[in-house]
Order: sequence, then C-alpha cells, then structure tokens
Amino acid sequence: MPDRLPPVAETGRSKEELDQEWGELVEEHRLAMPGAQVLFAFLLVLPFQNRFKELTTNQEYVYFSALMCAAFAIILLITPTAAHRIRWRKQDKEALLHMATKAAIAATVFIAASITASVYLITDFVFGEPATVVVSTVVAGAFLLFWYAFPLYRRGQD
Repeated sequence: MPDRLPPVAETGRSKEELDQEWGELVEEHRLAMPGAQVLFAFLLVLPFQNRFKELTTNQEYVYFSALMCAAFAIILLITPTAAHRIRWRKQDKEALLHMATKAAIAATVFIAASITASVYLITDFVFGEPATVVVSTVVAGAFLLFWYAFPLYRRGQD
C-alpha cells in the first residue's frame, strides 16, 4: 500500500491532505463553538431578568444585535457539519473546505460583533458614558488587531 493516496483531481492535493485539513478545521470549530453557545445562552436568559425592563431603547437594540450576531455565528459554525453530512461520500471535500473556511471566518466576525455588543450593553448599563465608548472601542480594536490585522499582515508577508 502506498504511503500517500493519489491527488484529488481538482487541486492536486491528496485525500490524505484534504482529510488532515478537514480535521484541523473541525478542531478549530471545537474551540469556537462552546464560546458562541455560552454567549448565546447568556443572551437568551437576559430578558427574563428583573432589571432587563430598565434597559433604554438603544440598549434593547444593542442587546438584540448581540443576540442575532451570536445566533448567526452558531449557524455559520454548524454549517460545515450539515454540509458534510449532506455531501457525505460525494468526493466534494475540497469544495466543503472552501465553504467551511469562509463560514468560519464569517462566524468570527459575528462572534466579535456579539461580544463587543454585549460588552457595550453591560458597560452602558453599569457605568454609562464615557466608559461605554472607551471600553467598547478597546474591545472592538482588540478583535480587529488580534483576529484580523495580525493574521492578514502575516499572510501578506508570505
């Protein structure tokens, strides 16, 4: 039996390489999914708390934005699993990897937006202005820097 399987026609990458890439993607999702789910659960229970009635209209909109962003993050993180099951044994792993990579990147955008909106909401509720603007800007900036700017900078170096 040869060490490596023959290349997949469309990319020249072997089935073994595609399987390894898929495994790495699944591991990354295992890291992101619990955080998104916990955030979503936290946001789901907020309206049932007594002090939720004290939110301003603006805070309610921020809350709803955070909730929807968390929901879309979970949808995007589960997308590759659903697509993989539907396309099982159809020799479509390369296309699944491309779709899953795009979904994962989009999910990080929604997670970052949901966390930033949640931080905004809590900071605004507890401390008000100007702390809300400062803290939310720092959090959003940290996401932009660490999750996107640094990796894109390194990608440009390659």
